[in-house]
Amino acid sequence: MDNNNRLSFPSSILEEGSEKKTVVTRFRSESDAPRRLLNHRHSRPLSLIRSEMEGKPLNRPRTDSTLKSLLSLKNRGHVQVTRPIYNHVEFDELHGNDANTERRPTLQTVQTMVQAGCGCSADCAKKFFWNRVPCLGIMKSYKWKEWLSGDLIAGLTVGIMQLPQGMAYALLANLPPIYGLYVSFFPALIYFIFGTSRHINVGTFAVICLMVGEVVERNTVDFKPSTSNTASNNPMLVNFGNMTGSQNVTYNNITGNPNGEIDIKPSSEEILFKVGIATGVALFTGLWQLVMGACRFGFVTIYLGDPLVSGFTTGAAVHVLTSQIKYIFGIKIQRFSGILKIPKTYKEIFMHIGETNPAAVITAAICILMLVVVKEVINPKVKPKIKAPVPIELIVVVLGTIVSYFGKFETEFNVLTVGDIPTGIPAPQIPGGGNLGNFGIIIDSFAIAVVAFAISVSMGKLLAEKQNLVIKPNQELIAFGFANVFGSFFNCFPCCASLSRSLVQENVGGKTQLASVLSCILILIVLLALGPLFESLPNAVLASIILVALKGMFMQFKELKRLWSICKYDFAIWLITWLAVVLLGVDLGLAIGVGFSLLTVVFRTQRPAVNLFGRVPHTDIYRSINQYKSAREITGIKIINFMSALYYANAEHFRSKVYSLSEANPLKIKAARMKMEKKNEMKIKEQIKNGEVDMKEIKLMNGHKSKEPEQNHLLDVEKATSSKSIPLTRRQSSSSQCHLHHIIIDCSLMGYIDSVGVKVFFQGDQGVQGHRSDCLSVQH
Repeated sequence: MDNNNRLSFPSSILEEGSEKKTVVTRFRSESDAPRRLLNHRHSRPLSLIRSEMEGKPLNRPRTDSTLKSLLSLKNRGHVQVTRPIYNHVEFDELHGNDANTERRPTLQTVQTMVQAGCGCSADCAKKFFWNRVPCLGIMKSYKWKEWLSGDLIAGLTVGIMQLPQGMAYALLANLPPIYGLYVSFFPALIYFIFGTSRHINVGTFAVICLMVGEVVERNTVDFKPSTSNTASNNPMLVNFGNMTGSQNVTYNNITGNPNGEIDIKPSSEEILFKVGIATGVALFTGLWQLVMGACRFGFVTIYLGDPLVSGFTTGAAVHVLTSQIKYIFGIKIQRFSGILKIPKTYKEIFMHIGETNPAAVITAAICILMLVVVKEVINPKVKPKIKAPVPIELIVVVLGTIVSYFGKFETEFNVLTVGDIPTGIPAPQIPGGGNLGNFGIIIDSFAIAVVAFAISVSMGKLLAEKQNLVIKPNQELIAFGFANVFGSFFNCFPCCASLSRSLVQENVGGKTQLASVLSCILILIVLLALGPLFESLPNAVLASIILVALKGMFMQFKELKRLWSICKYDFAIWLITWLAVVLLGVDLGLAIGVGFSLLTVVFRTQRPAVNLFGRVPHTDIYRSINQYKSAREITGIKIINFMSALYYANAEHFRSKVYSLSEANPLKIKAARMKMEKKNEMKIKEQIKNGEVDMKEIKLMNGHKSKEPEQNHLLDVEKATSSKSIPLTRRQSSSSQCHLHHIIIDCSLMGYIDSVGVKVFFQGDQGVQGHRSDCLSVQH
């Protein structure tokens, strides 16, 4: 064999006393390596090499996992790398580290950015316009022959779903059902113009409707009915009166009625007040989103992680379920808001459970049974054939309206129904109803703006990835901002992407937002002509649709098991957020969830894992000695791996861990030396006093002769003591320190180091030299 064609293992493998020396031939190719290695007659048995590397005896029993490991090792080649030894400065100089080059002044950088952003030209203006109105580019490249049929089917299918869901979800916002149809119509048209997602369906969504309902309910507590005839003379109020019939309101204890009951049908004046609150929330929500879009704050959703959103939506589902129980049982209960709303509401429900309306319960039970059977049994079998789900929600609404009308449920069985529904499109009016100066509404609107945007963008990204498309979060903020601001002038509360309808729109073949426009046409027909046909629809039917739609949210409880096995912090975020939302309310629960989520980031970096590394025998691989049994420490060297950035919150943890793992605490070493020096000084002074030590011997020990022995007697004693104490201390501490002479800090996982970290990192040591591996440049 040619000597030039050989590649030897390290000397630790080529042992002189072994029976067979290992010589590995340099292979022509990687695939040729295993065959030539195993067929080499001089190669040591692989089991022997494996046993030496693991430090285990050869006669150990071979399990199935051991045999698999040996077989996988046989199929691997060997690599030898030869390179010069660099230090960090030499490596940067030789290979050109741009991080060390002189940076431009901050003012110059800002000027460059402003000039680039504010520069205007014809091409720049054209690009800006096309980016802000994405529908032009989408419709310009629209494939009419291929996409129109899919959009038509998707539009009709989603429109049929949107009618009952819009009416039902309006109840969650404490508004009449007709307002859910307004939200399904006006914002969707605006999003078609400015939105970048081609598949999401904009309209009502349970969580957002619930958050709006919380704001409306909280602010309605202060509502006081007018005692004058102003309400009857206001044409706008007369219009609201036509929506809800001639029902009068019975106010609860909060508004002054000693009976403590609340009629689910409020007066027209109270409806006007509620609509003003809801439209004010929509206006401020849109303004918040526009400001965030202009400031390019689309990244804000990264602070709402999946565990937080999952726990939040599941907790909100509990609120949705609780709010619909009164419709299912047909009972009148007192309203509650704020902290512990859920327990108080269930207490009230059990106190009035004897007043249950059997007709409402039977109606709801039949509707729930029909919805569950069709969705869980029939749809999975029929959908692949007809490419669309059975519109069971619309079927239930139609059947419920017909049965209620001919059975006279409202008069004969006292079942609460939708009531009068006005026809036509509402005239635009200033939103807020005189509540625009309410600071609480402005704060609540910010939370709704962030949550609605996070849910919509998450759904848009999910559907866009399926079609290899990309959405722009900042433009999405602008699109939803315009949609909410425009809708607030037409009696709309905040909108959001619907998860269920968006999935249906994409699954049945929808290609663009043209499908949403077709859905709006169907809703417009209902608004203009068919609305009064649903006046006899029982509220129990709408409540049944909402309850069945909550199944997907409650199924998120299954994530707890997965989160527990993957990350305990994510498990805690989910659980804390859910509990906070259920017990403290939707808005406060969200704030606590976000705060706790951010706090876990501090927890993770405040006390990160710090490992002591050792070298795997016969390799240049270093691993934690606690995780790898074969890893061995190098005598006199401590290799410490710090798995986080080094900053003020974990600097003390870093220092204490380095001291404990290296067993080289400078303070303790210094204290031990001082103690030993003092002990040696006392011993030498005692020996001098007893005449056991000669002064000449002390001077020779200090390495020089004293010119004035009598005057410098004490100084010589101190020097002698010092010179003898240091080696004595090292001898006594050598057993515990294992002759430690180097500490290597692995900085490869340190993303950044702040000023406190730099101070701790480069602190002086007591006779132990420190080295930093893969240390990044400190940016000032």
